[in-house]
Amino acid sequence: MIETLKIFGTRAITALRLFSPGQITAIVIGILALLVGAMVLLRVTASPLTPLYSNLSSEDAVAISEELEVQGTAYELNAGGTQILVAPEDVSASRLTMSAAGLPADAGSGYSLLDEQGMTTSQFMQNVTFQRALEGELSSTIEGIDGVRSANVLLAIPAETVFTQATDKPTASVLISMGGGQVIDGEQVQAITNLVASAVPGLAPEKVSVSDSSGVLLSGGGVSGAASVSQGARIEKGLIESAQAMLDKVLGPGVSTVTVNADLEFDQRSTTTQEYAYPEELPPLTGQTNTETYTATDNSAIEGPVVGDPPAVIGEGTTTDSENDYEKTSTTQTNPINSTITERIGAPGDIRRLTVAVLVDAAVPAASFGEVEAIVANAVGLNAERGDAIQVSQVVFDTSAADAAEEAAAEILAAEASAATFDLIRQIGIVVLVLAVLIWAYFHFVASAER
Repeated sequence: MIETLKIFGTRAITALRLFSPGQITAIVIGILALLVGAMVLLRVTASPLTPLYSNLSSEDAVAISEELEVQGTAYELNAGGTQILVAPEDVSASRLTMSAAGLPADAGSGYSLLDEQGMTTSQFMQNVTFQRALEGELSSTIEGIDGVRSANVLLAIPAETVFTQATDKPTASVLISMGGGQVIDGEQVQAITNLVASAVPGLAPEKVSVSDSSGVLLSGGGVSGAASVSQGARIEKGLIESAQAMLDKVLGPGVSTVTVNADLEFDQRSTTTQEYAYPEELPPLTGQTNTETYTATDNSAIEGPVVGDPPAVIGEGTTTDSENDYEKTSTTQTNPINSTITERIGAPGDIRRLTVAVLVDAAVPAASFGEVEAIVANAVGLNAERGDAIQVSQVVFDTSAADAAEEAAAEILAAEASAATFDLIRQIGIVVLVLAVLIWAYFHFVASAER
């Protein structure tokens, strides 16, 4: 084997001595061009990197980078060092490796703070550390919600004391930051509120204030007005979408627009109704009949009332035809009465009144206005008894903005197609250039060898 290598090396040196310095330079340039072209092709055709971890702390980013270097996995840092990118085929294996190494650790937050306490830690420091740990765990949990990039939870938990009976209730503040241009919705805010309230003993959901990074109060004290506006906007949006979908199917898209204004009732209402009913099919509960007679004789006497006779019709009585005789019968009975008490509590947010405005393009025949009004009224649930109103008007629509948007979209598509074509031509040019250099070097080498 060694002898073979020596022979090959001797022949290579002898062959190189046959070339002039210019030929050797051309061969070296050709080889370098080949290597550069290969690197460019690999770079162009390489698959895009995939995020391994995002929103990392600086400590976790350093630890994960060192571990990837030890494993020999290629990576890139992005988003100011808070995101690590690797090849798609390395994501699963790298995450398993990082998990085995306990990364990302996110040191300095959560219940890991409790591991740093010693035997001499005071009760005050234990309480403060536990509160910080709870805040960190809640922040990590909230960050697990889709769209939430970061979260910061602050708890105000009053100290327990045996000297006073009345104590302040705990409160909480949550600051969230959404990522990727996403917007948090009401259900997510409610979920965050309940999550924090359930994790802290004695914390009521209404004592949790949630704000976003722009300073908008999403829930908590003083948010009732904003919540009312948000609820009204959601109702109006749903009604508009329902009516617009019907009009687009009937008239066609782009020739009509609908606006709905919902006046909501946010006052708490309670109505109590009591109804009485006499069930005629049931017998009386109790009955009493009194009979009184009088006979005009010398030893006249008035018979006392007779109790226990069968019930008779109320008010029935008889009087004899004799001028001197008298008889009176009276009946008293207690009938069963059914009583029904109904209490209705109206939840805040009911629709008090709806007003609807519909604009249709001038191209729509005026004869179809009746159908348009009926369709929209049924789509939004218009109630005339409630005072709802609808107005349909015909105007000339301005389509200049839509036309400009279509032209801009067409220009963007053309630019993208041109860029794709240019990129393809560039790649083909690189390949052709590399091949040309190789062919030139080959023929130059052959010609030199023949000479």
